[in-house]
Amino acid sequence: MKAGGQITVFISLILVCILALICGLLESARMAGARYYLQISAVSSLDSVMSQYYRPLWDQYRIFGLAYSEEAAIENEFMRFLQYYSETDNWYPMEPERVSLKDTVHLTDGNGQYLEAEILDFMRYGIWTQGPDTDLILETEAAVREAKSVNEVSKQMEGQSKAAWEIERILEELQETLKQQENFCREAGEALNSGDGQEFWKASEKLVGCLERVPKLVEEYGEKADRLGRQMEEVKTDYEKRQGDISGNMQEIIDREFQRYDTYTEEDGERRMEVESLTELAYQQKELVLEAMEAAAEVEIQIRQWESAEEEGELDEDALWDSVRNIFSNYQILELTCSLGGEDRESEGILNRIRRGADSALLEMVLPENTEVSEVILPKSGLPSDERMDGEGDMQRESRVLGVNGVADKVLYIEYCEKFFGDFCNKEEGKLQYALEYLIHGNRIDQRNLADCVKQLLAVREGLNFIAILTDSQKRQEAEGLAAAMVGGTGFLPLIGITAFFIMGIWALGEALVDVKTLLSGGNVPIWKNSSSWNLSLEGLLDIGRNGTVPLGKNDEGVNYTGYLKFFLFLMPVDTVDYRMMDLIQTRLAEDTPGFRMDHCAYQVDITAEVCGKHVFSSLELLKSVIGTGRKTYLYSTDVCKAY
Repeated sequence: MKAGGQITVFISLILVCILALICGLLESARMAGARYYLQISAVSSLDSVMSQYYRPLWDQYRIFGLAYSEEAAIENEFMRFLQYYSETDNWYPMEPERVSLKDTVHLTDGNGQYLEAEILDFMRYGIWTQGPDTDLILETEAAVREAKSVNEVSKQMEGQSKAAWEIERILEELQETLKQQENFCREAGEALNSGDGQEFWKASEKLVGCLERVPKLVEEYGEKADRLGRQMEEVKTDYEKRQGDISGNMQEIIDREFQRYDTYTEEDGERRMEVESLTELAYQQKELVLEAMEAAAEVEIQIRQWESAEEEGELDEDALWDSVRNIFSNYQILELTCSLGGEDRESEGILNRIRRGADSALLEMVLPENTEVSEVILPKSGLPSDERMDGEGDMQRESRVLGVNGVADKVLYIEYCEKFFGDFCNKEEGKLQYALEYLIHGNRIDQRNLADCVKQLLAVREGLNFIAILTDSQKRQEAEGLAAAMVGGTGFLPLIGITAFFIMGIWALGEALVDVKTLLSGGNVPIWKNSSSWNLSLEGLLDIGRNGTVPLGKNDEGVNYTGYLKFFLFLMPVDTVDYRMMDLIQTRLAEDTPGFRMDHCAYQVDITAEVCGKHVFSSLELLKSVIGTGRKTYLYSTDVCKAY
C-alpha cells in the first residue's frame, strides 16, 4: 500500500495550533508582566524625580519641595529616568512614547495644609520627644483672652472717667462764672451807691456777659451728661458681648464698678436739676440788669441836660439814682450749691500723660537704651500671601485632611516657628529680622511689625495687671486713697469711685510698660502676678508721668518675650500663619536663588506615562501565517502619584 502523508500533515497542523496557543498564553502573561514592569518603572522614576527636592529648603527649614521652573521640566526629568528602564534587555521591551503631568499639588495649595503636614512630620519624628501640656496651654489661652477683653472694657470705662471729669470741669467753669457774676454785681451796686454811672455801666456789661455764658455752659453740661449716659449704655452692651471670655469672679468685680458709674450718673441727675434751673434765672436777671442799665442811661441824660441848661438850684442826683437802685436791688445772685469734684489737676494731668505717651510714643518708652530698630522692608508683591489674598474671595476653601488638627498639633507647629524663625530678642541675619512678629501681624516693614507686637503685648499685660489690681484689696485701697485726694474732701463723692477705677487702669498700664520693657531687654514676666512680683508703686507711676522714663522690673521668673509671641501665635488662624511663613521662606531663599517661588515647589506630583510595547511570542514569523500579521507594537499606560 502506498503511504499518503496525511497523518504527518495533520500532526504538523496540531503542533502549530498547540504552539500558537502556548505562545498566545505566554504573550498574554508577558503583557501582564510588562504592565507591572511599567508600573514599577514609573513609580521608581517618579521616586527619582521627587528625590531631587530643593536642597536649601530642606537644609534651612526641613521641608521637602520639588522646585521647578515649568511643568515641562518635571516631565522631562521623569522621561529621562524612565528611559533607563526601557533600555534594559529583558522580556518587557518598551519605548517611552509620551509623558503628561496630570496634576501638581504645591506647598502653597490647600490653605497651607501640605506645608503643615511636613512641619508636623518633622516635629513628631525629627526632634520632639515629649507631649505638650495642653491643659496649661488652654489655661493660658483663656487668661490671654480674658486679659484682652478686660483691657478693652477698662479702656472704655477709662474714657467714661474722662467724660465725667469733663462734666466736672464744665461745672467748675460754671461755678467760676457765677463767682464772677457775684463780684460784678457787687461792683455795680457799689457804683450805684456812689452815683458813678460810668462804673455802673462797665460792671453791668461784664455782669451781662457772665449771665449770657451761664445758659451756654448749662447746655454744654447737659450735652456731655447725655453723651456720658449713651456711652455707658454702649460700654455695657459691648461688655455683655465679651462676658464669654471673662471669668465669673471677674464679672462680679466689673459689675460692682459699673454700679459706681450708675451711682455717679444718678446723683449727677439730681445736680442737673439745679444746674438747668440756672438758665431761666440767668435770662431773668439779664433782663433786670439791662433794665437797670437803661434806667441808668436815662439818669445820666437828665444830669447832662440839667448841667447844660444852667438851671438855678441843685439837682438831687441821689434821688435820680434811687430809681436805678430800686430796679437793681431786685437782682438775685445765681448760686450753685451742689458739690463739685476735681481739685487735684496736677495728678490728673500726670496720669493722662502716661496714657498719651503709651498711645503716641510707645516704642520710645519701652525699647532698651541704644537699640537700633530694623527698617527692612519685604517686597510689595509676588509673595505667597499676596496671591492667596488676591484669589481668596473666589476660592472654595478645601477641607483639611492634613496639617494642624487639635491643640497638640498646634503646639508642635508653634514650636517649629520658634525653632526656625527669630524675633526682636533673637535676631537672625537676612531680611525681616523680626520674623515671629511678621507671622503675627504681616506688615511688610520690620519696624511696624515690632510696634504692633509691642502694642499687642502691652494690651495683654495691661489686662492681666488690671485683673491683678482688681483682685488685690490693698491696691484698690491705695487707688481709692489717691482718688479721694484728687477729688478733694468736699468734692462730689460718687466721682471718687470712677476716679479710682481710672487710676487703677493707668496703674495697670504703667506696670505693663515696665513689663514690656523688661521683656524687650531679655527678661521674664510671669503671666499671673502677685504682690511679690509687682514692680510699680503709685508714686513710681507718677514718676513715669513726670519724666516719661520707664524703669526695668524684676526679670528672674516667668515667660520671656518669645514665649508671649508664641501665645499670640496660638490665637492666630493657622492658615494665615502658613502663608506668612511662606513669604519669609521665599524671601530668604530668593537671596541665594533669585527667582525662587514657593508656588513652584511641588508637594505632590500626579503623572501619566504612555509607552509603546513590543510583542515577543506573537511576533514569530512562523505564527504570522496562522494568527495574521497584526501589529508588532501596542500602546499602554499607567498613572503614578507621589507626595512627600
